[in-house]
Amino acid sequence: IQKLGAEVFEKVYTYLKQAREQKASEEEIRRYLEKMVSRASDCFEVDQLLYFEEQLQDSEAHLQL
Repeated sequence: IQKLGAEVFEKVYTYLKQAREQKASEEEIRRYLEKMVSRASDCFEVDQLLYFEEQLQDSEAHLQL
């Protein structure tokens, strides 16, 4: 949030979450992010956050079984 700013972080987070759910290509994601930020690589940490959230949800689902 500090790197991107709260507003941009929220947009990037929302976009990446939807893009990953829809299985968008890496090229498509990169092009979109480059329109939002000067360097798409700045969004890598947001992508990591989404990955870890997904892993946590999967772990919780397994624990409930």
